[in-house]
Amino acid sequence: MCLPREEPSMTSHRMIFALAAATLALGGCSKEPAAEDVPMTVHEAMTQHIDVIADEVWAVGNAAMASDALIDPKLMDDAKWAKLADAATRLQNAATEMSMLKKLVVNRPGVTISDENIEGGTTSEQVQKNLDADPDGFRGMAGALAGHMGDIAAAAKAHDAQRAGALVGQIDGVCENCHLEFWYPQQKDLVKQIMAEGDEAAKK
Repeated sequence: MCLPREEPSMTSHRMIFALAAATLALGGCSKEPAAEDVPMTVHEAMTQHIDVIADEVWAVGNAAMASDALIDPKLMDDAKWAKLADAATRLQNAATEMSMLKKLVVNRPGVTISDENIEGGTTSEQVQKNLDADPDGFRGMAGALAGHMGDIAAAAKAHDAQRAGALVGQIDGVCENCHLEFWYPQQKDLVKQIMAEGDEAAKK
């Protein structure tokens, strides 16, 4: 899960994406049984690595965004291309590490997701059940994110503005596929409707 910064150009896809990050935010004390001790939880991988580095990728992309929502090569230089390639590579590595977690544990004892006590909100227990039901599916989606970031890094190294811009714009969709399966599957129809409306608005 990645967290984009809210820019004026932020699409409805990114607003939905931010919802997923909020769902994983730290909260109060959990009433759930203590989770098995693991080197890294999914919550930690997301909030301490994936989200943080994704901000760096979006920062470069947003700063060089053209009117067609792609990267304007005139707004890029060698240093910016190198920064984009570096951030994409680090995010690729973080996603790869997450895809290799042997035990998928949402969070540690004493940690809860922010909407645990909100009516209709997703709980840690629900997310854990979703992960337990299809751990390889989650790992596969983390691997897909890693592959996508590898493509961005390659495009950045080649100074390919068109390809890099398109790939940066697709990050939301790559992440959202995972969010809808594991974090809020009950909201699939609503999210798809919002995304469709956003796409239609963008065409006008």
